[in-house]
Amino acid sequence: MRTLVHEVEELVSRVGTHPVWGYGHCRRVSRLAGELARAERLEHDGEILHLAALLHDIGLYKAYNMREAPDHAERGAIVADRILKDADFPPRARRVVVDAVRHHPPGSRPGSSAEAALLKDAVALDYLGAVGVSRVLAMIGLEEEVPDLPAAIAHARSLHRTIPELLLFESSRIIARERALETERFLEDLGRSTAGLKLL
Repeated sequence: MRTLVHEVEELVSRVGTHPVWGYGHCRRVSRLAGELARAERLEHDGEILHLAALLHDIGLYKAYNMREAPDHAERGAIVADRILKDADFPPRARRVVVDAVRHHPPGSRPGSSAEAALLKDAVALDYLGAVGVSRVLAMIGLEEEVPDLPAAIAHARSLHRTIPELLLFESSRIIARERALETERFLEDLGRSTAGLKLL
């Protein structure tokens, strides 16, 4: 399994070049999911969790952005299943990874495993705080809902309001509160520099 994890890591580091959804995001999500598991004292398989974190956004990457499914989570689940099946990954473990990938978007129905729940919260938390604001700013011009800087700030505020309600674990909610303070400090500083955001 370790060889497969290494191969998937190499693959995602190569094809996951998107500034918002790429390899860096996957690495942060993997680390944060592990931190949540420790904080919650939740029994889980670390390699399955890491694979799910690496593969959760693969349906967004150009190399795998096929038209077989309407949304990136379902596309990602299909691609993850193919990759793991081709590598003879054990079927039960493969199903856990695929389920976690399929159910990772914030607000979607939770998956059925501890790994899926951990992935879901870690993905949501990466939308918050300094890193979350950075990711939203990187979306400008790349995502339809974020055409310019004022829209990006509005989007960051919206995430700051909605994401905490979607979190599953208490330790996630604690992190969300800390990251909310980071976001507020940034927006206050930006407001002071832009006449209350009027000069954006």
